[in-house]
Amino acid sequence: MVECKILFITHWELNPDFDPSELADLAQTFLTKKLFPAEGVEIIGWYVTPEYWGISISKADSEEAVMREATGWRIAKPGIFTSFRISPAMEVAQVLPLITQLKNKIKG
Repeated sequence: MVECKILFITHWELNPDFDPSELADLAQTFLTKKLFPAEGVEIIGWYVTPEYWGISISKADSEEAVMREATGWRIAKPGIFTSFRISPAMEVAQVLPLITQLKNKIKG
């Protein structure tokens, strides 16, 4: 069976009204209970800034895995995010030939 994982980039902003230590405790709970990463998700990078916004880069097996990843935190702590955006992504080196092919089909 061929493994097929889709790359995702997530940009999120934490609610600045929440106590950072409470958020750290929540993250520790998720890690301890193996809720993060969600089943079917491989975390490549998970970064946060001093302003409490961040990005994560992950690969997912399915749409369901992505939904578990995005929704678990919201269930555990409603209002945790002021902004949350997730999207499939590709490496630039893979996108450039695709763009060239599309341009040739459209304009050629």
